[in-house]
Formats: sequence, structure tokens, C-alpha cells
Amino acid sequence: MLNPNNTYFAELKRLGHEFEAARVERKNRKQQIIDTYGWESDELKAWYEEDQAAVFPFPQGACKAYRAWAQSLSRKENEVEMDDFLWEKEVTDFIDALRKAGIETFVYTNQSTAVMENLHQFAAAGCTMQGLCTITRHESRWGDEEPAEIMGIRFSLN
Repeated sequence: MLNPNNTYFAELKRLGHEFEAARVERKNRKQQIIDTYGWESDELKAWYEEDQAAVFPFPQGACKAYRAWAQSLSRKENEVEMDDFLWEKEVTDFIDALRKAGIETFVYTNQSTAVMENLHQFAAAGCTMQGLCTITRHESRWGDEEPAEIMGIRFSLN
């Protein structure tokens, strides 16, 4: 069963919220600078440099790992389900984030035409394909809460 109190993912969530709050604060400060000093001011040029330097605190692959975990919790699944395609540059960070979170297996359910790429990338990142499986997903769409059986491939992170 998935742990809803995963400390690694809780930290990612905290960092993401802090980044978003800082982004909103920067946006508000930009308008204050424009109103006070104008569009051609040194203050606004400095703001643009600051905004350009603001980098999200963790990579996109870790974001996708967090989203997969959070969605799996909301769908009442027993393990992490990854239903999104991962770009090559995201795979290592995705797998690393799952490992840091203490996740031992995940089920890959993506059905895009590029699935084969991800399967090989998972293997290259040290994952072992355990085999085909079916998971139960509980989603609420349009008030319908019938569980759905989803086909996937289970991977071990060992």
C-alpha cells in the first residue's frame, strides 16, 4: 500500500509550494517596480535578472514522480502508477526520485506510440521488468466512481 505520508514527496511538495509563492511575490514586485520606477528602470532590469535566475528546485522527472505518486494515492491504488510518457532527459530523475522516496515498484500504464523507448530507458536506469499486470484504478469522472482495470507493466527499482 502507498504511504500517504511519504517524507521525500512531502519535501518536494513543500519546495514546490515555496517556489510558487516566491514566483507570485516576484510577479507582484515587478508591477510595483513598474509603477514606481518605470519600464526603463535599473530596478526592472535587475528584476528580470532575478526572475531569469529563479530555477524550479527539482527536475521535471522528479515532478512526474511526485505527480504519479499523488495521483496513485487519489486513485486509491496500491502502488505508484505512471501513466505519462517520460522524455529521455526525465527518466533518470524519475527513477532516482522514486528510489529516494523508498518506492520499490511502479506500474507503467502509458499507451503512447513511444512506450518502447521508456521501457528500454527504465532498464538502462537499473529497473527490472517484472511482467505484465493489471491494476485497479478508482477515478471519479462525471460522478461515476466505478473502478477500472488498467493494463500495465510492473517494474522493480532494485
